[in-house]
Amino acid sequence: MSANVVIVGGGHAGGQAVASLRQGGFDGDITLVTAEQSLPYQRPPLSKAYLAGELPRERLLMRPSAFYEGAGVDVRLGIEVTGLDAGRRSLTLSDGGQLTYDHMILATGGRPRPLPCPGADHPAVHYLRTIADVDAMRPRFVPGACIVIVGAGYIGLEVAAVAIKHGLRPVVLEMAPMVLARVASPEVAGFFENVHRGAGVDLRTGAAVSAIDDRDGKAVVVSMAGGRIEADLVVAGVGLLPNVELAQAAGIDCDNGIVVDAFCRTSVPGGLCGRRLQQPSKPPVRPALAS
Repeated sequence: MSANVVIVGGGHAGGQAVASLRQGGFDGDITLVTAEQSLPYQRPPLSKAYLAGELPRERLLMRPSAFYEGAGVDVRLGIEVTGLDAGRRSLTLSDGGQLTYDHMILATGGRPRPLPCPGADHPAVHYLRTIADVDAMRPRFVPGACIVIVGAGYIGLEVAAVAIKHGLRPVVLEMAPMVLARVASPEVAGFFENVHRGAGVDLRTGAAVSAIDDRDGKAVVVSMAGGRIEADLVVAGVGLLPNVELAQAAGIDCDNGIVVDAFCRTSVPGGLCGRRLQQPSKPPVRPALAS
């Protein structure tokens, strides 16, 4: 009997894993479990064409439903994996069901880092990671609205560019002294700052957010260097946290992500693989992958 593979996570990594397995000749059973209500889709367009309303939802899909049907993949949408028993090679699902596996791929990805300030739970505060996130902010993403974007990384600058193009009034608050501080040189950062300011974006560096207050349903963003800004919409783009809770509870080594070796094998022997989120700070383990 052929081995079966369960893929936990329906992001880009999970979706590509399905295609790669079939393209590589794997003919066993494949089950894809994802908490989202959508088939695997591209995330980069979310902060650009999809937010702008220029790309229909179906165009985001990496592959249409017919691909998964033709590949004989059991896709479980809207289902979370709530428990992992690596010894028994079994999973507990949020719908009360269970799955067993011969090999499993952990592609759980990450979630937005929440704003670490009072008032971060204000209804006007949104994060941008999923289709549902973009759909939720659409009623506030309208011409003339003031949008405060916290964080001048890729997400923040992309949202600002789309906002100014569609008639919103974007204010970008970045706590670092320059934009793209973690990924760009001062020269590159300066170039993008000039481009955005030239387009009409109110971009303020060295402006950490200390609180978010409420005024008649609108968010008032309090910045140490930017004063008080009344906003119709606040979009936070201050980083990502890896989803490692499932792996940690199962006793798998984690270090700001799931620790894997050069073959993406975790510290638990027996067919359990993960997606490397970043290079671990300690030497990776290299257990044998069980047959």
